[in-house]
Amino acid sequence: MTNPLTTFDGAEIGRQVCEGRIVVSQADIDGFCALMGYDDPAYRTDAPGGAMAPTSMCLTYGLRLGWEEDVFPPGAIRMGDENVYGVPARAGDTLTTVLTIVDRFERKERKFLKYEMVTSNQRGERVCTVAFTAIVP
Repeated sequence: MTNPLTTFDGAEIGRQVCEGRIVVSQADIDGFCALMGYDDPAYRTDAPGGAMAPTSMCLTYGLRLGWEEDVFPPGAIRMGDENVYGVPARAGDTLTTVLTIVDRFERKERKFLKYEMVTSNQRGERVCTVAFTAIVP
């Protein structure tokens, strides 16, 4: 069932829709690197300061939250991302992702919602922000 706060009629601009937490593990980093073909030594356990997660990996945390919380209405068509990256996530970090709807509008008889997902680490440092718009039924 779709989260009613993420439907066009139920969306409230600026209201937090959901929040999720994940602990970054070395196994997650290794799996992501294997999938994407990344071989940078900074992603390995023995990296100075601990293994860093690839920057693009942080996008998956917001997507995971979206799936777990039924954020996207059936039939929604997601459009391009606007990504802003901050500090890198590292193995052992606890990341919190907050999803908010930041705009709601109609254009050419279509309904649109603009979402923003902000991911921060346990020190409150911004890891990434992802904003995107979806055409919703």
